[in-house]
Amino acid sequence: SLTADAIVADTMTVGPLRHDPLTDSLATDTAKTRITRINRDSRDITSTVTFSAKDSLVIRGDNSALLYGNGTVEYQDFKLNSAEIRMELDSNTVYANGTLDSVGQLQDNPVFKDKSGEYESETMKYNFKTQRGYITGVITEQDEGYLTGGRAKRNDDGSFYVEDGKYTTCEDHEHPHFYFQLTRAKVRPQKDVVTGPGYLVLADVPLPLALPFGYFPFSKKY
Repeated sequence: SLTADAIVADTMTVGPLRHDPLTDSLATDTAKTRITRINRDSRDITSTVTFSAKDSLVIRGDNSALLYGNGTVEYQDFKLNSAEIRMELDSNTVYANGTLDSVGQLQDNPVFKDKSGEYESETMKYNFKTQRGYITGVITEQDEGYLTGGRAKRNDDGSFYVEDGKYTTCEDHEHPHFYFQLTRAKVRPQKDVVTGPGYLVLADVPLPLALPFGYFPFSKKY
């Protein structure tokens, strides 16, 4: 049994999420809605999940929450900011994506931080219990280089498997002047990148020289 007292329109803090449906006692007045009690029988995760939204927060049924406008979710050392976030409480899963502006460009894309670093993406799915997730369009800076990927899978140890990725030391990582095109790679943040077959691209022109594999250590010493 857990008692939570939070104003839904501003911010909400809940205890460990569980698979059993939430039993909420809601007290409503003209100014605000409060969750006064949440009863649960079994525990799935061991820490508090805190989430808030700038524009609106919508609770759908017992197990789903929608966050619109600069939404934030925090769990242990994991922090997520995104334009739109959907939380599925029964599966301990969070989904996030950006929104299109007036000219059709993505803005306010998901940005998440943990002990391994900071990452930006186009979309993401993350499970609090397993600490694993799926990401599209990931962008991360590792020491002097940038790694971007079409699709990535995050493991519970913080490493990533990346498919159709790029690695460059060019500061303009969105449109780099040169980069290695990587078919597949494993990234260990703050340690190294190990890749499968790849090739070098200069000024958007692929060079005919292919590499069977690559190894890029992250080090501030050289």
